[in-house]
Amino acid sequence: MANKLDRKFPDVQSMAEAARRRIPGFAYDYLSAGVGSETGLARNRSALDDLQMRPRYIVDSITPDLSADILGQSFSAPFGVAPIGLTGMMWPRSAEYLAAAARAENIPFAISTYATTSLEKIAKIAGANAWFQLYYPLDDEIAGSILSRAQSAGYDVLLVTVDIPAYTRRVKEIHNGLSLPPKMNARNLAQMLVRPRWCLESLKAGVPQFETFLPYIPDGYDMQQLAEFAAANTVGHVTPERLKVLRDQWPGKLVVKGVLDPADAEACRDIGVDGLVVSNHGARQIDAAPSPMEVIGAIRSAVGQDLQLLADSGVRSGLDIARMLAAGADFVLAGRAFMFAVSAIGEAGAGHAIHVLRDDLRSVMGQLGCATIADLSKMLVTD
Repeated sequence: MANKLDRKFPDVQSMAEAARRRIPGFAYDYLSAGVGSETGLARNRSALDDLQMRPRYIVDSITPDLSADILGQSFSAPFGVAPIGLTGMMWPRSAEYLAAAARAENIPFAISTYATTSLEKIAKIAGANAWFQLYYPLDDEIAGSILSRAQSAGYDVLLVTVDIPAYTRRVKEIHNGLSLPPKMNARNLAQMLVRPRWCLESLKAGVPQFETFLPYIPDGYDMQQLAEFAAANTVGHVTPERLKVLRDQWPGKLVVKGVLDPADAEACRDIGVDGLVVSNHGARQIDAAPSPMEVIGAIRSAVGQDLQLLADSGVRSGLDIARMLAAGADFVLAGRAFMFAVSAIGEAGAGHAIHVLRDDLRSVMGQLGCATIADLSKMLVTD
């Protein structure tokens, strides 16, 4: 029998609709928007919807096993929480809620360099389930310091994001004058005042800040200057030489996030990374970028079977997770789906999102006749 949350929020779409009604418009725009005319968002959706899976019904009875091993760790499901920036602007303490739920349900939680909490706090909350996502600072001293802190905090898995070589013009963010904290212009103030629960929780949590990056900000900077300083220190290409340095510096698992080209994938493999996240950054960087589902097969062919491939961008259901796994991913990350849940429900939304995605995936595998995650690739329609 469905519980109360299941009846009210049976899927990610219902949580997204509730989040739109519960958080200010500028926060929802940041969470949901793409770049340019947002054709990339539509492409992510259509590429997933175009993947068909052929069920097998005349088989022995099965009980789907959702467990998955990735990057030397064992998890209860083949998906985790992708790194998300500005978490506290969308819903206060959302990163902490998601980290705690990830540990309780044994899935990974990746904390962004630009989450509004520190890498140390998340390591204490999520324990071994915590992964750290690095926007690689151009300043070598800052980069070395952050890596040292991550290692001291106990992180083993490091995701380095490589798909922000230049500033991105996101129309909705420009229109909203997005900043952290939000600018107190008449438009944004009006949006906040009609979201009293968000205002109350934000007041209780305090002003959101890029806590991981705070030690490197010059004294006297206001929040706008802080944001500009952080961006100026992380926008740029992660060159092969810099990636080699990072590989030498980081003793744990190194994963490159944001790869869409087989040649880039081969370069990463040759440098010695442990995995790749095939991702177009949720269609937030360049509107002409292909969906991960359109390129993951070519990337797998380029790097072979030994390099572990993760995928993200566009996950809204257990079926989407099954599709990504069937197409060639070893593991899947979802970002917006989890933030919709916490924004719509609060703390309980973190665990509920995991439950919804896991339950849906189990149902899909049962319908397909898949006993294990590895069986999903056999069900993909390719002709």
